[in-house]
Amino acid sequence: HSSHLTQPLDVGVFGPLKKAYGSQISFLTRASITHITKDDFFPAFKAAFELVFTEKNIKSSFQGAGLVPWNPEAVTSRLDVRLRTPTPPETPDVLALPWISQTPRTATEALSQSTLIKDRVSKHQGSSPTPILASVDQLAKATVSINHQLTLLTGEIKALREANEALSKRRSAKRTRLQDSGPLTGKKASQF
Repeated sequence: HSSHLTQPLDVGVFGPLKKAYGSQISFLTRASITHITKDDFFPAFKAAFELVFTEKNIKSSFQGAGLVPWNPEAVTSRLDVRLRTPTPPETPDVLALPWISQTPRTATEALSQSTLIKDRVSKHQGSSPTPILASVDQLAKATVSINHQLTLLTGEIKALREANEALSKRRSAKRTRLQDSGPLTGKKASQF
């Protein structure tokens, strides 16, 4: 698949533009501000645009794609074409690797470990239960870890929702405008 190599502006200009814009607003995202206003967007986009959209950058993008001057070898030389014979599908015996007890990090790993423990319990006959108990301990450890993470994330989500709600209320509140009736006195200000 080589179509991305023949689209010069996608690779040479818009990709860097995306990166430059991202670095312009990264301070907002680090502060957990998820809503970018027009006042935030336009200055950041303009700075990124001026940084990336240069005559030199655009010309080198077309040259790199082999379009101006015409040079199809510029694209074909970058293609990584390797002829190979497909390997036959592996047999189930090859896929059965020895299992090592460890704390599952994903839901898939936890389900696999659970299946393995059930399998070992059903086959257990007079041998030491230590490996089975170690597996159960690992699942318990993973469950506790996941619950701690869930508690922390729930608190963080709650705080972010409250901050977004407060921001929305401030933005949607009606703004009282002062009329051109002279200077603002303490009495007038207290009426607002």
